[in-house]
Amino acid sequence: MDEAIAMQIVGAVCLLIGIKMNIDPKGFNEDIFGKEAPESAVGEMNAMRMAIGGGVLAVSAINLICSFTMNDADSMAALLTASAVGLAIFLATVVGANLRGYTESIPKLPAIVLPILVAISLVGAFV
Repeated sequence: MDEAIAMQIVGAVCLLIGIKMNIDPKGFNEDIFGKEAPESAVGEMNAMRMAIGGGVLAVSAINLICSFTMNDADSMAALLTASAVGLAIFLATVVGANLRGYTESIPKLPAIVLPILVAISLVGAFV
């Protein structure tokens, strides 16, 4: 897979997720955790979701901007490798929250999307 295309796929998916997290953090939280959160915690949960969404948007911006401005395949492969590692760490924190008992289950969206983005990044970097 071409490095630029892999970076654009990762960037576009992260862009959509990050926008959703920031436009409707309450709905995003309810999709993951249900509506059982105490009202006193909703504001903090929404603020945290927006901050996490900002990090996802940063990954998006890095991949999209570099996919159009970089011409060196080795540099693009290095950036894709770094993206794969970062996304894998993100997934590990989501799984870790479940293993430590902070969540009842692993949310479906990150459990599905993050491994796919890691795979796309690694295929783009090394194949």
